[in-house]
Amino acid sequence: MTDVLFYITTFLLQTVTVLFIARFLLQACRVDFYNPISQGIVKVTDPVLKPMRMALPGYRNIDFASFLAAVLAQVLFFYAIAAILGQFPGTPLQVIVNSAIRVVSFIVTGFWWAILIMIIASFLAPGSYHPALALLQQLTEPILAPARKLIPPMGGLDFSPILVFLLIGVIQRILPQLYI
Repeated sequence: MTDVLFYITTFLLQTVTVLFIARFLLQACRVDFYNPISQGIVKVTDPVLKPMRMALPGYRNIDFASFLAAVLAQVLFFYAIAAILGQFPGTPLQVIVNSAIRVVSFIVTGFWWAILIMIIASFLAPGSYHPALALLQQLTEPILAPARKLIPPMGGLDFSPILVFLLIGVIQRILPQLYI
């Protein structure tokens, strides 16, 4: 029974975290909010974020309320899992710092998957349109554009994702060392 409760809690709280991270990235990357997927994310997250924005407004395209909501979902995750397993989650400061690191890790891993999906889609269905692919393209462009300045496309092939994957790999190896 503990396994089932653990699974359900993990699934729900990780999904909530991913939705808040998606909302954060939609605004940070200036994604088209008329995309149907963007609209769905906005509708799901607005009931929580609207009241939070009154106390914590954003700055330019950075939505602090979404990031804070993702961190709070991870704090809740740490405490819920500790309660299910009968363990001590750590001091409140440890839980908050570890939750923030985990959110950043989710963001980095999300960019890795988004770039990989874009690479595969560009080979399987070049030039086709799908709202999900358009959303992923808009999310990854702010990261790939600086890499394209360093490694321009050669012979019609874009090698800039290799540089971004290298950077993501470095960040993924540094983040676990930051846990308290």
